[in-house]
Amino acid sequence: LAQTERGWLKVDPQTLEARDGIYGAGDITGIAGFTHLAYYHGQIVARRIRGENARADHVAVPRVTFTDPEVASVGISEQAARDHGVDVAVATTDPGEAARGYIHDFHGGTLKLVADRSRGVLVGATLVTPRAGEVLGELVLALKTATPVLTLADVIHPYPAFNRVLGAAFGELAAKVSR
Repeated sequence: LAQTERGWLKVDPQTLEARDGIYGAGDITGIAGFTHLAYYHGQIVARRIRGENARADHVAVPRVTFTDPEVASVGISEQAARDHGVDVAVATTDPGEAARGYIHDFHGGTLKLVADRSRGVLVGATLVTPRAGEVLGELVLALKTATPVLTLADVIHPYPAFNRVLGAAFGELAAKVSR
């Protein structure tokens, strides 16, 4: 079977096939070494074996490092977006300034949202905060569905949940993409 330059099993990134009827899922593909991605790949492969035309979509693969505080991201960075010619809009905020930050005496984190100004959608996000992995879910869904930033800015977040930090950042980003 063919390998990539780095020695991974070469698969079609959507069908996960190395060859007709031979699949690769998870770490062997070199796409990204995450347990949750391997599980997702397994679901795609199982559906394909059952005859469904399932296809993997890697646009919104969540990444989390479970340190204290957690570091989480999805999509592409501001620099990667610029390198791809995206008209970038950025919003940042300090999760420690939110009510939950005060409750947990958390200082020094960050939330950075990166949007494509011309399309009005989120293309990347990075969080450094307690529970970043849990807050990331909303951002993963936003990227996966290309939800307009203006819609994201209109979401009501429960007080004093950690994800409340997204509200202000989405508001700032919405002002920048709607110009």
